[in-house]
Amino acid sequence: MRKDLIASYVFRAVSYVAFAVVVIMFVLVLAGGVKYFSPSFFLDYPKNGMTEGGIFPAILGSFYLMVLTFLISIPLGIFTGVFLSEYGNNVIAKWIDISLTALSGIPSVVYGLFGLAFFCVALQFGTSMLAAALTLSLMTLPVIASSTRETLKAIPVEIREAALALGATKEEVIFKVLLPAARKGIITAVLVGGGRALGETAPVLLTGAVFYSTQLPKSLLSPVMTLPTHIYYITAAYGESAQWMAKGTAAFLMIVVTLIYGTAFFLRRRKNGAHH
Repeated sequence: MRKDLIASYVFRAVSYVAFAVVVIMFVLVLAGGVKYFSPSFFLDYPKNGMTEGGIFPAILGSFYLMVLTFLISIPLGIFTGVFLSEYGNNVIAKWIDISLTALSGIPSVVYGLFGLAFFCVALQFGTSMLAAALTLSLMTLPVIASSTRETLKAIPVEIREAALALGATKEEVIFKVLLPAARKGIITAVLVGGGRALGETAPVLLTGAVFYSTQLPKSLLSPVMTLPTHIYYITAAYGESAQWMAKGTAAFLMIVVTLIYGTAFFLRRRKNGAHH
């Protein structure tokens, strides 16, 4: 009994330390960057070597990139998850499952190198928003597909049997019964994958980012500024006079990612509460 009590105190202390570290990081980043927030910071283009102006092209570039990534990864991830859940008793499904597990553990810079070699060079997309979105889609695919599969498998088998007994085909059961029932879990997975993709630097840096832009992308083959790569370029290549913009961008990015993950956590809590 005493050992269990000691273990409880140790785990509690570790969790408190981890929470304190996260809080300190949030406070330091936000305190260092929020003070630079202003309408011009969000609506202006960067000027005078990043020492003046704002981050408007980086915000819009990240938004464009996320929309394009979702358009590619959501259908592909959902259909892959449906296939693994409902048609997964074959060799192909097992290999796909193994591949998704492997993809989820690959470092982001490896995705970037693959995107550079395949999308930028082999397919001749060049440094472009399309190449970056395809690379990020590969990163979010395992999250969406695996979560879709697990959410569908968690639906009671009696629901499938009841729908089939009423004369529905298997495809009708999937698209009219199972996917609507699993929508909260799928949306949660999409938000988690999107939050990860939004904060990535290396894949976008190697495939689609430009460090300074005075105009918005004109096509899918145009490069973009994004929030993470903007922070990287400023801290790596610019002097102290431009660091305020990096601090403000970091604070804004942290707020956006926190909101995305907070929404995903809220939906997961609601889904678990509905199950109980």
